[in-house]
Amino acid sequence: MEASNEQVEKMRHTLSHVMAAAVRELYPTTIFGIGPAIENGFYYDIDFGDTKVSDADLAKIEKKMRGIIARACFMREREVSREEALAWARENGQKYKEELISELPEGEAITFYDMVVPGTEEVLFTDLCKGPHLDTLSEIGAFKLDRIAGAYWRGDEKREMLTRLYGLAFATEEELSVYLQQQEEAKKRDHRKLGKELDLFAFSELVGSGLPLFTPRGTILRDMLNELAQGYRVRCGYRKVCIPHIANVDLYKTSGHYQKFPELLQFISQESGDNLAVKPVSCPHHTQIFASAPRSYKELPVKYLETTMVYRDERKGELGGLSRVRAITQDDSHVFCTEDQIEQVFGELIESAKDLYQKVGMKLRLRLSFRDDKDAYIGDEQMWEKAQTAIERMAKKFEMDYFVGIGEAAMYGPKMDFMAEDALGREWQLATVQLDYAMPARFGLEYTDADGSKKTPIMVHCALIGSIERFMSVFIEHTAGWFPLWCAPEQVRVLTVNDKAEDYVGEVEAVLRGIVLDDPIKNNGLRFEVDRSDDSLGKKIKRTTEMKIPVVLIVGEKDAADKVVSVRTRDGEEKVKLEVLPEWLKTRSMK
Repeated sequence: MEASNEQVEKMRHTLSHVMAAAVRELYPTTIFGIGPAIENGFYYDIDFGDTKVSDADLAKIEKKMRGIIARACFMREREVSREEALAWARENGQKYKEELISELPEGEAITFYDMVVPGTEEVLFTDLCKGPHLDTLSEIGAFKLDRIAGAYWRGDEKREMLTRLYGLAFATEEELSVYLQQQEEAKKRDHRKLGKELDLFAFSELVGSGLPLFTPRGTILRDMLNELAQGYRVRCGYRKVCIPHIANVDLYKTSGHYQKFPELLQFISQESGDNLAVKPVSCPHHTQIFASAPRSYKELPVKYLETTMVYRDERKGELGGLSRVRAITQDDSHVFCTEDQIEQVFGELIESAKDLYQKVGMKLRLRLSFRDDKDAYIGDEQMWEKAQTAIERMAKKFEMDYFVGIGEAAMYGPKMDFMAEDALGREWQLATVQLDYAMPARFGLEYTDADGSKKTPIMVHCALIGSIERFMSVFIEHTAGWFPLWCAPEQVRVLTVNDKAEDYVGEVEAVLRGIVLDDPIKNNGLRFEVDRSDDSLGKKIKRTTEMKIPVVLIVGEKDAADKVVSVRTRDGEEKVKLEVLPEWLKTRSMK
């Protein structure tokens, strides 16, 4: 019988208690933070004091856990008063639990869970917890301790650094085994590792954390992906605009982003005394292009696009490769339209997203990101209800597989977030289309309607690949660095066997220079290099494999005599006549 999601969640939560119990037996002076269930497993934040623990200690902790589980303890819930809870925390030296208890609202139930040995009243471990848990440890399925990391208490860099122990947990050994295999494959595909090996990007401590530097090869890949994404909107009538990278702070106060982004990078101009900020978003700038001239309903929809960098001062601990950076390049676009035009605008963008992700080989589904009850949004509730209804209606009209994410909305409106599934079955939020009734009103944007009255336009925000850096991190791992021919930084490499066929190598080069592939961009000549080094052919082939070059052409004396090239791809090797090589490459341009 397949375990329910609820049962697996309970198992993972229970395992965090088992791990804490094992840790306390091995390290009696530890102080415990929190230990929740998470996706694929669980963790516990623990203060080990002066004791140093590492991944090498996980085996003995796991062994101790299995010994505890073998005792088939049951989990007993009991409610206590605030005074009893605080007394327990103080008596046991659990200062983090004391802090949590003291912050609980008056009147809120406080519960503890005891791990009790069956047939006795022996309590192996007690912890402050809301639950839920399994009834007995004998219900625990497959698990494995995974790794150790550092974590600031409550995510605050000014607080204590604790040790976070991570574990994996699944209902069956088979599910755990499959996940571990996927993790091994993910390590091989790690974009940070491949980015270095394939010479795509670099980081410099002197430049700063989260500020990637793209090499010539990496820049080609960036440009190709961006041109693909923006090409869809160009074909739908979007026009390019260009804005500066800084602005007066008042711009972001008007838009509401000043309050939204506490990490806003601000500075005072030494020359003028102006209070300026490095832009965290581009939409407020685009409103001012719209506002720069009188607008008529006849002009709408007005469609702007721009690929531009925005900047967020993320915490160092949250930065990682290209996945989370401080300099974020967006394939941004904004539409100013009437209510009657929303469906057409969304339809174009939905169809574009579906086609783009099909081209890069990823499955799509939608998350409709709606607001929750928190006071973190701009605009009135009636506007939000209207916008959310419109978004869901369009998801149904275009027959998209979707689910609703409460609390995932942008501050100014609900959105469609496109969730892309990669080759390892992982889901990523990349493209987004957002409906915004609020920002145009905040900036006083207007157009003249057919009856001469002034109306406020509606704004649609869209990024088809989102952050180019983040998309690249996903795309590198999705393809394992074997990029499709159309976007590979180096599409073809010619390898010479020796210098005896040099004249024929020149003929091959001439043919390659004249090839323009049928690709999504349709304006790129072939990107190729010739390896004329004195290394052996075996070494040359090894280099092309390490650099994951999609097409390798080997040219020797016999090839010259037969007017052919030996073509190597991941699918194998074949002889192709030089005269048909352009056509051969074009048939593979989208592979």
